Amino acid sequence: MNFLKLRIIPPFQVLILGAMMWWFHENYDLSDSHLHVHFGWEYALSRFLLLLALIIVLLAVFEFWKQKTTVSPVNIQNTSSLITSGVFKWSRNPIYFADILILFAWALWLGFLPGIIVIAVFICYISKFQIEPEEALLEHKFGKVYDDYRARVRRWI
Repeated sequence: MNFLKLRIIPPFQVLILGAMMWWFHENYDLSDSHLHVHFGWEYALSRFLLLLALIIVLLAVFEFWKQKTTVSPVNIQNTSSLITSGVFKWSRNPIYFADILILFAWALWLGFLPGIIVIAVFICYISKFQIEPEEALLEHKFGKVYDDYRARVRRWI
């Protein structure tokens, strides 16, 4: 399974999983099922989560820009500095956290309760095939500085 490491960019993963949620939602009548949930304010909450995700992504990308390092999740070997400021003070992976918020917002919008499973699959996949290789490279490149950062800041939030 090592061939999957750093292969599929996370935004594409989010699109694939979001499309899968939509497909299941559209092709299986869940309206009379306990798998289809609407509670009245899911649209407002999903919009809020989407806006929050967008803000997190923009703040994270701004930190990459300030540090003049790559934001590419595929070419991580081009990383020139360890970012520990801005949103990276609270999460080592704010963009991936924002991806989770986007998937959660979409599942809420659809009222698709099995979306929680899709989000869990995303978290497992991104952790194994994206975050672990990134962490190994950052540890190799930045050593004790990265170890200290990792001890201080959680992976997600």
